[in-house]
Amino acid sequence: MSKQWSRSLRVVVGIASAAVVAGSLSACGNSSDSSGDTVYFGVSGPKSGTSAEYGRLWQQGFDLAIDQVNAAGGINGKKVALKWEDSQSDPKQTVPIATKFVGDNSIIAELGDFSSPASIAASPVYNRGKLVQYGFTNSSTEFTKGGDYQWSPSITQDIFQDRNAQWVQSKAKKVSVVYLETDWGKESFKYFQQFAQQRGIEIAYSSSILPDSQDFRPVLIKGRDANPDAFVHLGYGPDGALVVKQLRDVGYNGQFFGGQNTPQFIQLAGAAAEGDIVNGVFSPSDTSPKVQDFVSKFKAKYNTDPGDFNVYAYDAINVLVKAAKFGGATRDGVLKGLREVKDFSGVGLGDSFAFNQQTRRPDGVKPIELLLKNGAFVPTGSK
Repeated sequence: MSKQWSRSLRVVVGIASAAVVAGSLSACGNSSDSSGDTVYFGVSGPKSGTSAEYGRLWQQGFDLAIDQVNAAGGINGKKVALKWEDSQSDPKQTVPIATKFVGDNSIIAELGDFSSPASIAASPVYNRGKLVQYGFTNSSTEFTKGGDYQWSPSITQDIFQDRNAQWVQSKAKKVSVVYLETDWGKESFKYFQQFAQQRGIEIAYSSSILPDSQDFRPVLIKGRDANPDAFVHLGYGPDGALVVKQLRDVGYNGQFFGGQNTPQFIQLAGAAAEGDIVNGVFSPSDTSPKVQDFVSKFKAKYNTDPGDFNVYAYDAINVLVKAAKFGGATRDGVLKGLREVKDFSGVGLGDSFAFNQQTRRPDGVKPIELLLKNGAFVPTGSK
């Protein structure tokens, strides 16, 4: 899921053009050195800045997965470890990080970045260096169009917003919508507007909101006064928590769709978000043995329930490890595995999938509808 798809596409394209030049300087990056005892994945992601919470959730999922992989023998006897560079999910920082990773022959694949523009800016470097860029939270439809080395299991915004409109339709005929004033937010709203119209949902009011704003009440009052049956927020956890709390402050008590399935959103939003409905990929209350095994191990290590972004990271490690076991612990081997393995699986990805070789995303992975009930997100079908 893309964060801060916030700078204009012109800036991203400019950075991407510069990245081609940067990538050409990494002549040693076209092959990987698998002669050591450790196999490395590079991580380009936020450990500081406004998106640092997502990096923290990633780290938990990565560490649990790597502990399990190494306990089971690693990749064909080699231990797995990470080389992490803090990008702050900023396109200006991801390009030099990509150049560094491509030039480090011990790295057999890259994970990240968190935001789609941050990833897209660096894609030319990874393509030129023939290093898989596994953008496992990149929901922009544009990310995997970058080249043969861009892969993602993330559900794209067209699919998210189709399902979002479906769930909104079950609760409301008229809605007010706020969305982030970012390229990602605009893309999300474009798709939601399209599918809302197809389903006969009236958008009585819509407005963008600035990602860094702390006071959305002037916009929310206008949305409230449009007398919607529900309020839809297209954004992330921190801004979603502010939106729902301020909606309640201005007297709107109707159905809310928005925020994210993260501990941060639940904590920040508090009681104001009770009854919230979101797109998600995972719930700790899922009774399937695979999910409950993951939840029990996660809670034993971190003493808290996992959320979507823990699952994204955990699944990402396991997918790349399986690809490398199949194709070999090299850059070419990871690519071969992603192309040829037909039975990948994941806690949030289902029991079996293969990557579509044209889109380089899985076919058939769908979001699930989650309801915030008693401070926890549960599938809407749960009692």
